[in-house]
Amino acid sequence: RAAPGGRGALAAVPEPAELADGVAASGADALVYLVPGFGGDDGAALLVRGPGGPVVALPLPGLSAAGRRPLEAYLTAAARRSGQRRAREAEAPEAESGWEAALDELCAWAGPAVVGPLLERLAAEGVRRTPVRLVLVPCGNLGVVPWHAARLAGGHACEVAVFSYAASGAQFLEAAGRARRPVRERPVLVADPRLDLLWATDEVLTLRAAHYQRAALYGELATGPPPEGIAGAGTPEELLALLPGAANGGADGTANGGADGTGPASLLHIASHGEAGARPTVSALALADAGADGTGRGGNDGDASGDGGLLTVTRLLDRPGGGPAPGEPGPLVVLSACETDLSRRDHDEALTLTTALVARGASDAVGSRWTTVDGASALMMVVFHHHLTVEGLAPADALRAAQLWMLDPERRPPPGMGGQLAREARRPSLQRVAEWAAFVHQGSPRPNPPKDSPKDPPKALAKDPPKDPPTESPKNSSEEAGR
Repeated sequence: RAAPGGRGALAAVPEPAELADGVAASGADALVYLVPGFGGDDGAALLVRGPGGPVVALPLPGLSAAGRRPLEAYLTAAARRSGQRRAREAEAPEAESGWEAALDELCAWAGPAVVGPLLERLAAEGVRRTPVRLVLVPCGNLGVVPWHAARLAGGHACEVAVFSYAASGAQFLEAAGRARRPVRERPVLVADPRLDLLWATDEVLTLRAAHYQRAALYGELATGPPPEGIAGAGTPEELLALLPGAANGGADGTANGGADGTGPASLLHIASHGEAGARPTVSALALADAGADGTGRGGNDGDASGDGGLLTVTRLLDRPGGGPAPGEPGPLVVLSACETDLSRRDHDEALTLTTALVARGASDAVGSRWTTVDGASALMMVVFHHHLTVEGLAPADALRAAQLWMLDPERRPPPGMGGQLAREARRPSLQRVAEWAAFVHQGSPRPNPPKDSPKDPPKALAKDPPKDPPTESPKNSSEEAGR
């Protein structure tokens, strides 16, 4: 096996017994490899359960070459949408509607083709609890599918299961065995360093006021810096220094990690633009360019080969200082940005920004499968952090709770969400798959110990009157630009 955190960890192949032990220790019901068929062969789901059990191969005709036609149609529509968005062509609205129709068809196919038979097989093996806890390792272009949004009788898959995703069995084991830092220990919030997003300021200031009052702020705020100032412009170098590694602290998490504002973060939440690259290694977050004017607006802006403000997969994996030290706990990294769990070429999800962050020591990472609506992303993030901090849910469970909230027509703003964000929360269009299903969880599937509240939280939150917003909100509230 490759060294922890290195490139090889994504592709290393553990023994089935190791995987079974990891499944049992993580609290998951199954680790499931989704394997496409080729030629005239069916695809299959390979199920790894607890110690002593065999690896079960579940034949899936829906994953044969002929059965995957809805996926091929979606890939075509997604490529057209992505190209016209980048070119800002007049046909972009038509491409957008075509992509969303193809996404809906993809989810309608994913249920009966894969998720339904998978859940039936687990039930036959005695898995009865709700929600079922699944870790999926999709192979090839199956990685582009939002399996948690698969349509089942009466709803979507996330309504009956908690989904985590992994790039490989080896990365699942690495993340499942990694301790989590308490998210409020040393939180860092990054507001769009290039001031391109309408909702990033509201998102970050709402999170800070409601949940992370001591968080360090990086980036740019549309309202200007707060009285205590900004910790940094939000350059790639600054954010890389906040990730685990011997150069940033150490296994005990104490060296340079305290009140002096340096060392590994416990939470790194980044609200910025992101984009999947033509090659997985150049997929990037758009941050501040320290070599220009510190805002990310100078230099060769947008050029993956020359923009110093782009934090690429290559820069993450080749970061000096190495990966996490043995036993070093990992942060939660939230990429509130577009296409951060996607690669354009072949759509093989083994190498994305999200999986690269897990490889570099994050215990959990949240990223997106497509370009998202800015306002919907901000809402999702505020509700996600509510469930993470107030309800005490683990990241995978908190993301699921936020998605169930988006699906609920009677949703109410959580405490701390006010003003335009609270009004945005009442939009019926939040129930569209395109608006709620983009974000996925990678990393440790381990649930947190239960609190006194129900294990499976209701979709609607408390109907408290919303508080005043922390900042002036943008006026357009529906189909604004994506992240």
